[in-house]
Amino acid sequence: MLIRSLLTPVNKLTTLGLNDTVKSAIDIIEENGFLSLPVTDDDKFIGFLSKQYVYEKFFESGEKDFEAFLQKPVSDFAYMKVEPVKDTLFIEEAADIFLNQQVRFLPVVNDFGKFLGIVTQKALFRVITKVYGLEDAKIVIHSDDFAGTLLKISDVIYKHGANITNIAQMDTEVMGIQEISIRLVGDNLEKLPEKLQAKGIKVKEFIPAKNN
Repeated sequence: MLIRSLLTPVNKLTTLGLNDTVKSAIDIIEENGFLSLPVTDDDKFIGFLSKQYVYEKFFESGEKDFEAFLQKPVSDFAYMKVEPVKDTLFIEEAADIFLNQQVRFLPVVNDFGKFLGIVTQKALFRVITKVYGLEDAKIVIHSDDFAGTLLKISDVIYKHGANITNIAQMDTEVMGIQEISIRLVGDNLEKLPEKLQAKGIKVKEFIPAKNN
């Protein structure tokens, strides 16, 4: 999935222009409870401006008149905390940027550098939750034969009439044991652990769906 599907378009954002005063920018930030705002020049993304950054620059400047300081243009304070990403970026790559850059949103541009909007952490986590079925029931199984066990599991789940929404495998690094986490939907799923164990499958844990 590409991040363009998670985009908050620029026409739904509050943005700042280069010639706006810092005072007007801070007023908008405070009135709306924003942490920062994107700065644009026509259809180009220039950077961000945050209230914290403005205050830091004021104290660093040694100036005495804060009101006069606030009359400076936004262009003096726009900073690029993270480079814009293309709208063709995969969500997995966006997640890696969020993790390593520690930013709350990513500016998104097209192949011509036109600013399209932003992708927020919240939007990304929402789609990850949906894709990986994190609201669905979960069965955790331990096995030293992933392929063989998965075949047995699939057969039991199919005969029960349930559907698998996601499968994740992790090496426990203990005696070759693999942990298999299966997300699934269906009726009477609480009966599945017993059916799986009857087939010699070691069920470590069963967690009902969150809406149950």
